[in-house]
Amino acid sequence: MKPERLALLEDELRVLEKATEHLGYSIDRVQALKDKPQWTPEELERFESLASRFSRLADLHIQRVMRLIDDLELVPKGSLLDRIERAEKRGWIAAPDLVRIRELRNLIAHEYVEDRLHELHLAVLELTPLLIELTPKVAAFGRVLIARYGGLGAVS
Repeated sequence: MKPERLALLEDELRVLEKATEHLGYSIDRVQALKDKPQWTPEELERFESLASRFSRLADLHIQRVMRLIDDLELVPKGSLLDRIERAEKRGWIAAPDLVRIRELRNLIAHEYVEDRLHELHLAVLELTPLLIELTPKVAAFGRVLIARYGGLGAVS
């Protein structure tokens, strides 16, 4: 195992944990607003920040950290669905929940219809706790890999 790949995983885990803190801060700022039928521009800005942070954390998990862990474990790349199913097998999150997180991330990235924003932001509120709970599980798994392979030296 190449030491630089393990160092990269450690760096990615730190980024993941910091992004999780930021998402936690954002959800705390909007939690009391979820039952309001309409939001002020300032409140909407809070929801936009939450959605952005949600998307970022989802990408960090699925596109960077999970992919890197698979690479370190010599798992064939496979599809996004394969990666999601491996996350479930590792006990991190139920596959349907991670699929919903990914689909919501895609909606956030491509949603421009004003009348659906309220619904979209409420979905982010619903799924954010699952995404936040995922981080310590993935981080613990990643750090076990680092500890296991870190002492092996530079093995290709």
